[in-house]
Amino acid sequence: MLGNILGGLTNASAAEELLAAIADEALLERVKTAADENDVTPGTYVAATVRHLLDHGSEEIWLDLVGKMANSPQPGAAALQAILVRAFPAPVTVRTPMKPRALVRRS
Repeated sequence: MLGNILGGLTNASAAEELLAAIADEALLERVKTAADENDVTPGTYVAATVRHLLDHGSEEIWLDLVGKMANSPQPGAAALQAILVRAFPAPVTVRTPMKPRALVRRS
């Protein structure tokens, strides 16, 4: 099963279909933006990014993927979602530091 999933995500046309079927709006927007910036289709960008992730991913990535599949009633969908989220993470938001409040002296 994992081989079929990975094969689908590294094929541009299949990746685009899978992306449309399971990705949420935020993930779709991240992929479309990145694809536009690189002058390629979203499917081509997903396939290349996932291929890079699979070729260069650490053991942590593989263990996380297998764990998500093992703990899901739909292991295929869980694997797809995990790979896409890992390949296209949500942007990090930085909180601005709070100004310290003035100390109130007790009488």
